[in-house]
Amino acid sequence: MENAMAFEQEAKKNFPHWPIWDEDDIEAVANVVRSGNWWCGAPAVHKGENLWKLQEEFAEFHEAKYCCAVFNGTVTLETALASLDVGLGDEVIVPDYTFVATGSAVVATNAVPIFCDIDPETLVMDVNKVESLITPRTKAIIPVHLGGNPVEMDHLMEIADAHDLKVIEDCAHAHGTRYKGKRVGNWGQVGSFSLQASKVLTSGEGGLLICNDEELAAKMYSYADCGRHIGDYFYAHHSYGTNYRMSEFNAAICRAQLKKFPPQHALRNERGQFLTQKLNEIDGVRAVKLTPGTDECGFYVFPFVFEPNQFHGISAKDMYNALNEAGIPTDDCYPPLHGLGLFKNVLLKKGIDYSNANWGGEKSDDANFPVVSDIYSRSVEFPQEMLLSDEDQLQGVADFIRSLQ
Repeated sequence: MENAMAFEQEAKKNFPHWPIWDEDDIEAVANVVRSGNWWCGAPAVHKGENLWKLQEEFAEFHEAKYCCAVFNGTVTLETALASLDVGLGDEVIVPDYTFVATGSAVVATNAVPIFCDIDPETLVMDVNKVESLITPRTKAIIPVHLGGNPVEMDHLMEIADAHDLKVIEDCAHAHGTRYKGKRVGNWGQVGSFSLQASKVLTSGEGGLLICNDEELAAKMYSYADCGRHIGDYFYAHHSYGTNYRMSEFNAAICRAQLKKFPPQHALRNERGQFLTQKLNEIDGVRAVKLTPGTDECGFYVFPFVFEPNQFHGISAKDMYNALNEAGIPTDDCYPPLHGLGLFKNVLLKKGIDYSNANWGGEKSDDANFPVVSDIYSRSVEFPQEMLLSDEDQLQGVADFIRSLQ
């Protein structure tokens, strides 16, 4: 795998680099250094201004009322879960096909993740399988808009409302995604965004939470800032909280990146449509299908699924290596959560009962998660910056894949 990773890094030289930065980003960080205000302070007494302005600007961009900035996209999920009173003994339904943080954040709150299989065409949570996973212990659902492709949120919210469940949208891949006229993150109670270095909107590290409920927004701020209340005495800690504040440096560079985002987002959607068409013209290849009703897609990654028997029986690893060796950057897909060592071997938190989970030991057999296990075995994905390429480069990608047959 080390050699494969070396090929990938070499291949990325042939396509647009990421992150894309300019003098505006440098000046934004330099201004923080010069100001001497290297942290945000508190709402009542600002030290720096970038965090507070970023919250306003991102809320406006994603069409939400409130935004809370924290230091990464894992603690956004933990903050949302804790603020919605998810805790000991509760179950939270998450998709099996996602980065580990979606499941580990549930573990961090002393709750139990329950894994849901995916739709074979859209590769996101199969909403039709959710109700079968609901038990009296279920408290919340975390749909993940994988690669920016939205979960069928209108249907999911009908199920959640019928069972009085909270919904936290994991939008780590979905900045700018719009589904049926509404930005993702606004369908459920909370939207959670990552700003990690590879994301389509980045500050190197960072996370953003959005919501449309004033009381919930205040609870999230309090949890992420040591149990403080907005506008109250700085050393009054009213409830349990921790320190998840984002730094002024990260906030400053994210504000500069947010200004660049709209034209990049538009180009990714244009090129994503082009690449989808070209890949779907190849026998035995299928690009990810956007969920019907998708108006805009964040396109953090671009997965495609192939039929090995159309490619001389090669594996996903073989396809990955062939692409990277040819100078085409290709990323690993996330291994399904049910097979990861921490869940399969139940190496989690002491004192928590995980026996009712639908994973662990024999329950983590791939046969119990047939769709995601199949898709993972024959899919690879392209990084988001590939969709900032020109059409000739993308045509070359499709031509090379065809040449492997």
